[in-house]
Amino acid sequence: MTTDPDKVDLRYYRRPDGSLAAVARFGPRAEGAPGLVHGGAILTALDESLGAAAWLAGIPSLTASLTTEFRRGVPTGAVCLVSTRLLGERHRVANLDGELTGTDGTVYARAQGRFIRLSDEAHRRLFGRPA
Repeated sequence: MTTDPDKVDLRYYRRPDGSLAAVARFGPRAEGAPGLVHGGAILTALDESLGAAAWLAGIPSLTASLTTEFRRGVPTGAVCLVSTRLLGERHRVANLDGELTGTDGTVYARAQGRFIRLSDEAHRRLFGRPA
């Protein structure tokens, strides 16, 4: 996914183990407090990456809940890695976690997400075609 590079730009990469990683770039329009990325931009990067990891794993889904722990402020202009991990799926609910880290290994945020698998009917209604 590429969004507005002045806000949040995400580039996805599949790792050799099949998991998904993303490089997140936070532009000047992602600023919240002076010099820091707005929490909503951080949530966007984590939510998008976790959702993409679910779809890559063959689980077409929508976010049901996202719990985020902000550990440190992300400097505006930062380039970060979003690492994702599918923990499992049970009764149409996929559980994933992710972490936003800086190039120096600083952990800025962690997230746990629950994603509801779309039925074929819901997928068709939302996207105009079956899953």
